[in-house]
Amino acid sequence: MQCKAIKTAICFLGLITILNTKLSWADNWKLEKQKNNVSIYSKQTDSGYKEILVKTTVETNPHTLIALLADVSFSSKWIDNCLEVKILNEASPSERLIHTFFAAPWPVKDRDMVTLSTTTFTNNTFQITISDRNDATPHHPKYVRMQNMHGLWEANALENGKSEITYTGGGNPGGKLPTFIANKEMISSMFKTFQNLKKVILLDEYQPIDTQASLN
Repeated sequence: MQCKAIKTAICFLGLITILNTKLSWADNWKLEKQKNNVSIYSKQTDSGYKEILVKTTVETNPHTLIALLADVSFSSKWIDNCLEVKILNEASPSERLIHTFFAAPWPVKDRDMVTLSTTTFTNNTFQITISDRNDATPHHPKYVRMQNMHGLWEANALENGKSEITYTGGGNPGGKLPTFIANKEMISSMFKTFQNLKKVILLDEYQPIDTQASLN
């Protein structure tokens, strides 16, 4: 009888933990838009600039995200408002200093950002950590340098050869752009980027030759 009561108590505590976790997540993140298997959420920060969380599922291997992001010459074709991506330094295959240029709607001045991209792989999940390095190269007079940029790409292997891809991140667009406009543009741009990603990530050039062996 006592053993049964203990088991019941453990189950109850486990259920409470799960519910609290879900409630906490729901309280922190607000669904902004959901369409074509792409969901984007936002969370307010003390700075006034929102953090975002974007997720989707694709019918391909997690390695394809690494291959797609590594192809910087193609970045402007699918990253919304992206003009160009340059690799400033590649310390190793898993660490690159990157300079990205973005177009902004008139009369807002175009933006650029300098970030360090670090790739890790554990338990069939790729993680690409994006950290700010805005002082790593001189500011260009044609662009406003974005500040405190940070993000995390994740590609997690699912069943039947599918992958869940998520991006979490945020930052300061720099300049005197009002926060409500900056937040609106970021949400719109990242949603479009993920809609594009779902298509281009399936291109043959980004598929591993042997998807099964590549995950071992």
